[in-house]
Amino acid sequence: MDRNVTLVLLKNLISRIETDGDGNKRLAGILTAEEENAIRSALDILQTEPPTDSSKHSPSDHRRDPIPSKPEITLNFKALSATNEQRDLRLCLDFGTAMSKATLIRDGDDDHPEDVEVLKLGIPGDQEQISETMLVSSVYIDNEGLLWFGNRATERSLTEGDDGARQRLDNIKRRLSEDGWQQQVGGVFNPTDVSITYGDMVLAYLTFFTWAVNSCLRDLKYSPHLLRRFALPSFVGERQRRTIDRLRKLVGEAQILADTFGDKLCDGLRLESFMLAVDELRRKPCDYGFVDKGVTEPLGVAGSMMSWNLETDNLIMVVDVGAGTSDFGLYRVRVNPDGTSIGYEADGSLRVITEAGNYLDRVLVEFILKKANITSEHPRSQIIRGKLNLRNREYKETLFDNQSVDVFVDDPESQIDVLVELNEFLDLPPIRKFGDTLRKTLIEILENVDDAWLGWARARPERKLDLMLTGGGAQLPMVQDMAKGPLWINGLELRVERALATPKWLEHLDENIVMNYRRVAVSLGGARKRLLEPRQAKITGGDVTSPPDLDRY
Repeated sequence: MDRNVTLVLLKNLISRIETDGDGNKRLAGILTAEEENAIRSALDILQTEPPTDSSKHSPSDHRRDPIPSKPEITLNFKALSATNEQRDLRLCLDFGTAMSKATLIRDGDDDHPEDVEVLKLGIPGDQEQISETMLVSSVYIDNEGLLWFGNRATERSLTEGDDGARQRLDNIKRRLSEDGWQQQVGGVFNPTDVSITYGDMVLAYLTFFTWAVNSCLRDLKYSPHLLRRFALPSFVGERQRRTIDRLRKLVGEAQILADTFGDKLCDGLRLESFMLAVDELRRKPCDYGFVDKGVTEPLGVAGSMMSWNLETDNLIMVVDVGAGTSDFGLYRVRVNPDGTSIGYEADGSLRVITEAGNYLDRVLVEFILKKANITSEHPRSQIIRGKLNLRNREYKETLFDNQSVDVFVDDPESQIDVLVELNEFLDLPPIRKFGDTLRKTLIEILENVDDAWLGWARARPERKLDLMLTGGGAQLPMVQDMAKGPLWINGLELRVERALATPKWLEHLDENIVMNYRRVAVSLGGARKRLLEPRQAKITGGDVTSPPDLDRY
């Protein structure tokens, strides 16, 4: 094809590229045969012509050089040779949508069976003013092509992108449960010409998370290469297996990359360097023996509640309301006088829904826009929405803490103060729907498990269903309302009580752990030696078919 014709056709193709709200590029219309031939012709030219000398680029040419074909990163594979001899230590990582947590547990003796250490990730993460034990789950790529993580990602985005044109990634965990793992990150989030997928962005954050964990472990005089478990949403079947396989690999890769980059991860890491390392790492298949099992979030919560030294017999419904998902699971746990115990998960009780804290964030932003009379026809509606999105979590926390929030909608043509009262927000139809969805899901699960599960709870007056509400959204009014009054399941009454806000066995521990229990319950339960087995059991004749025995402590 003639070079001039090829050039014209390619220019026409470029003019048809559209940008969606997320900054992703899409080609409008149908690709014609002539345009396809133009692309192939251009490819032939590039493959046959010798490459130009990059040193001859004009100083005004600000395009980044392509990633070199030969890696220049020396990876640190020390973790692969770790012996993991400290079998009395277990680590569990809880990669959260809004906040990430990690707990280390050391086995003790009969009097003090467990030594619990919720890692103080906020110290290396430079965010003690937000939380000492939790790490903000955010990533931002600045205009210079540097990756920033955690609270520094938030600060950098507010400094550089406060006009709303640039956004940070605050909800990358959702890519584990949605399509788009291999989708390229668009220009709103990535201003560079270095290609990176959303899956790679998840790995980038997990690398920072792992670096923070490593820093805490070293301060405690432990190896950074301890055997670790990891939490995951309440998926079932093939979806759960796929997520476990994906996370196991990511957790392993994140350790290698954290060891490789070290403290550079907290001072701005070049995106090119990170992708070079990822490409190099994936050329060498690795066996990440330091990565143990995955633990569903409700299972971790249920495990965190149990005192293995006290005789108990509980029917527990866990409702873990996080930022990205709300997870449900039904469990019965019995600890006998002789110290033996059995624990099981009701078949079909695992459920995960996407209505959670981030849902409230989105509703709040739209409500603010409505009160400010900023419609989709407003010439700067997307920019204004972008500015609000950068601070939406801050607005929501203020609203629920102070019963109201005053938001300044900054636009050159319409600078408006918007006051949102908590009562009016809770009365919005989408918020009432959120509460209805939580309760409906709870009832659906209870109505569909074997009748013998609830028959056990109804058999004696002292028995009941303990409702364990955890996660960052546990204190929301619509979540608290789930534990009010009895439930009617298949026409029969079921007595429900909210479980203790903090299990009794934890009361002697550090006050900080007690205060943050509802947020760290997943990682805490996941790190315990006597982890409840995620075996799903059906009940027949009022008992459990083949319950798993948990070893005596």
